[in-house]
Amino acid sequence: MEIKNKYGYVRISSKSQESNSSIESQKQQLIQNGIEEENIFVEVGSGANEIKNQSVFQKLINQKLKENDLLMVTKIDRCSRNTLEFLKLQDILFKKNITFVPLDLPTSVDLATNKVMATTLSAMAEFENNRRKERQKQGIQAAQKKGKYQGRKTMINKTLIQKVKHLKERKNLSVTGISKLTRVSCPTIYKVLRKHLGYVSNRLVKTTEIKEETNEPK
Repeated sequence: MEIKNKYGYVRISSKSQESNSSIESQKQQLIQNGIEEENIFVEVGSGANEIKNQSVFQKLINQKLKENDLLMVTKIDRCSRNTLEFLKLQDILFKKNITFVPLDLPTSVDLATNKVMATTLSAMAEFENNRRKERQKQGIQAAQKKGKYQGRKTMINKTLIQKVKHLKERKNLSVTGISKLTRVSCPTIYKVLRKHLGYVSNRLVKTTEIKEETNEPK
């Protein structure tokens, strides 16, 4: 089968200096394996999320990839760490006749063979990820018993709180817009707005605004 267009997908879990290095590393691996830089899609988000919630990946699958195209990733878990979600992806790619190439997996010219190998490795990746989480949990519990566990360091500080306040209230930016400017994840921005700036609910309005609404004459 002749490949028409080649695309690459890069995913990292969170935006940080270390993650930026990971992005460049993944991109270089894809470029070295024949993917043009302009055809590489980058996403920030957990691999545990449902694929339908990975907006960049959805755009790549639904708008860019066509029949006889190729999709390449550096590791299979860049697409998903959930075997069921990966099976859904495999079905979509297989029906569109897309060649899927994870660089950590031997590939075949036969799409059906690729599908079996990739599914098997996906299940193994999910199993290993679950084992890693369990080891972390056990390590935390052991440290807590010894009084040595301090928890994860928070990124939230006075500077970030003031910056989010300014961007939200003065610039009227969305959470996504604030996240891009501050290079801090959306969940952290939501946390700042709700816990430190008095915003509530998915509407992200302040408690004072809710009181004014409820006190308005009917």
